[in-house]
Amino acid sequence: MDEVLAMNNLMELENAAVVAQEIDKSTADRFIAPDPRSTQLLGAFLVKEGLANRQEIDAAMAMQRLNGGRLGEILQAQLGIRALDYYKALARYYGLDFVDLLADKPDSKLVLDSERDIYIRELVLPFKQKSGRYTVATADPSDRVFQLIRTRWGENARIVVTSKFDIFWTIQKAFNVNYTHEIINELYEKAPEKSAFKTFTKAQKATAAALLVGFFALLYIHHPTASILANAVLTLSVTAALAYKLLFAVIGLSIPIRPQKADADEMDVHSLPVYTILVPMFHEKRVTIEYLTKNLQKLDYPTHKLDIKLVLEADDLETINIAKALHLPSRFEIVLVPPSEPRTKPKACNYALKFARGEYVTIFDAEDHPDPYQLKRVLKTFGKGDAKLACVQCALNYYNSRENWLTRMFSMEYTFWFDLMLPAMSKLSQPIPLGGTSNHFRTEFLKNMVAWDPFNVTEDADLGIRMSRLGYESKVLPSTTYEEATSRVIPWIKQRTRWMKGYMQTYLVHMRQPVCLYRELGLKGFLGFQLFVGGAIFANLTNLILLIVFGLTLGLGASFTSYLFPSPIFEVAWFNFVVGNLLLMLLNLLAIWRRRMFDLIPFVLTVPVYWLLASIATYRALYQIFFKPSYWDKTEHGISKVNRTDLHD
Repeated sequence: MDEVLAMNNLMELENAAVVAQEIDKSTADRFIAPDPRSTQLLGAFLVKEGLANRQEIDAAMAMQRLNGGRLGEILQAQLGIRALDYYKALARYYGLDFVDLLADKPDSKLVLDSERDIYIRELVLPFKQKSGRYTVATADPSDRVFQLIRTRWGENARIVVTSKFDIFWTIQKAFNVNYTHEIINELYEKAPEKSAFKTFTKAQKATAAALLVGFFALLYIHHPTASILANAVLTLSVTAALAYKLLFAVIGLSIPIRPQKADADEMDVHSLPVYTILVPMFHEKRVTIEYLTKNLQKLDYPTHKLDIKLVLEADDLETINIAKALHLPSRFEIVLVPPSEPRTKPKACNYALKFARGEYVTIFDAEDHPDPYQLKRVLKTFGKGDAKLACVQCALNYYNSRENWLTRMFSMEYTFWFDLMLPAMSKLSQPIPLGGTSNHFRTEFLKNMVAWDPFNVTEDADLGIRMSRLGYESKVLPSTTYEEATSRVIPWIKQRTRWMKGYMQTYLVHMRQPVCLYRELGLKGFLGFQLFVGGAIFANLTNLILLIVFGLTLGLGASFTSYLFPSPIFEVAWFNFVVGNLLLMLLNLLAIWRRRMFDLIPFVLTVPVYWLLASIATYRALYQIFFKPSYWDKTEHGISKVNRTDLHD
C-alpha cells in the first residue's frame, strides 16, 4: 500500500513538472521569472530526466533538511551528476533558455569591473542588451536571484540559465588584466614599505655598507679587537636565540598536542558556512593530484558547502589535462592563473582568492592529507575567539617520516616546530610566522589585508607578522595535516633555500622601520621577532663558521686559528659550537619524546649534520637574496614510496 501511495505521489509530482517544462518559450520571455517549484517538484523532474532515481532524490532531500543548501548542488556533490547536464535540465525545468557562454560570448561592455564581486557571489552575469532590455545569465535560478536581477537590471530583464563554470570562466577572461595587475601590485601600491618588491631600501644598503667598512677597517687596524667584537655578537646572538627556543619548548610541553573529539561534534551543520579551499599546483604528477582529491573528499563537511579551487598556471598544460581527466565532483573548480612574473605560490593564491565564495578560506598543498575534522575544529576555534583572532594555524607533519634519514630529521624538526614552538608562541601572543599550508582565515579579513605578498617566497611567515603588527592574533590548533617530506638531499637544500630566503625577505621588510615595528609589536613581540625570524637566519649562518673553526683546529692545530680567534675568543667559539649542538639535540629530543616517537631517539645524535645542511641552504639563500630574490625553487612531490592511507584513523 505504501509503495502504491509513493508511486501515485511521484506521478503527481512528475505531471506538475511536465507542466512546468511545457511553458512556451515566448511566454517565458514575457515573465520576469517563473514561479520557483518546490524541492519535491524539482526532484521529480530530475528523476524524469534520468539524472537520478527516487531513492537518490530522497537521500539528497534528507541531507538538505539536515545540512541546508540547494538540492542541485547536493546531487552534483553526492552523485557526480555532470554539471552541464544538470544546468540544462534546470533550464528546462524553469522553462528558460540555456546559454553556453563559451560559445555565445557576452557583450564585454556589459561586464563591469565594479560589479565583479556580485557576479562571483551571486552567480549572475549580464549577457546581452537589446532595445534597452537586458538578458542576464544565472547559474542559480531562485527567488532571491530573480529579485536581484529585477532590481539591478530592470523589471523587464530576460533571464537565461548557464553553468557555474561558464560564469567563472567568463569572469576570468574579462578581468584577467585587472586581476593580474592587482595580485602583483596591490600590496606594493597600498603599502610599499610592507612589500618585498624591492629587497633592500637605500637606508638598509647604507647601514650594511657602513657596518662592513667599519668592521674591515677595525680588522686592519687591530684584528684582536675586531675578532673579540665579532665573536661577542655571535655569542650573544646564538645564545639568546637558543635560550629563546628552549624557553618556548618548555612552555609548549604544557599545551595539548591532540584535539579533543568533541571539537568536531555537536555543531549545527545546518548553519555551517561555505568554506573555500585553495590548492596551488604547478607541474604536479597524476598520483599526487589523485591522492589530494581523495583526501579532500574525506573531509567531514557538507560537500555542497565546499568550494575547492585547484589553482593552476594557465600554461601548465600537463597539470591542467590531468585535473580535467579526473572528472572531479562539482565542488572542485579549476582556476587558471595568467602567466606573469613573479611565478610564485602567493601570486597564484591571490588570483584564486578573487573567486573564493566561502566565508572562510584555507590553503592546502598538492601533497597534503588533512585531518578530516579540521574544518569543523577550526570553526569551533574561531567561534571561541574574539574579533582579534585572525588566523587558525593547524599543525603539520610528514606521512613518510620513516622513509630515510633525511625524512626522519625533517619530521623531528617539524614536530618540535608545530608541537612545541608555535603553540607556545600562540599562548604568549607572540608574532607567529605562519606555516605554508593549513592556515585558515576569514575570507573578508584576508582580502582586507591584501592577502599575500607575491614577491615574498615565504608569504605565510610575512603575513603572520603583518597581522601581528595590526594587533591581530593567530591560534595554533593541534589538528594535523600530513605532507610529503622531501627525501633527497639536493631537493631538500633547494626547498630550505627558499624558506631561508623568505625569512630574509620577511626580516628585511619588517626591519625597514624598526622603531615603528617596536611600537606596533611591543617589547615582547619585537624581541620575539628578532630571536625567531632573525635568530633562525643568524644561527644558520653562524653554524657553518663555527664548524669551519672546529675543522681547522682539528686539522691544523689551535696555533693556526689563533690569529683570527685569539684567546679567549677561540674557547668561546668552541663553547658555542658544542653547547649549541647539544642544545639543539635536547630540543628535538623533547619534541619526539612527547609524541612518543621513540624510534627517532638515536637520530638525535645526527642533528649537527642536519644543521650543516641547513647552513649550506642558508648561504645559498644569501646569494639568491641579492640576485634572485623572488625566484621560487619548486619542490617536486610524488617521490615518496610510502603508503599514505589511514593517517588519521
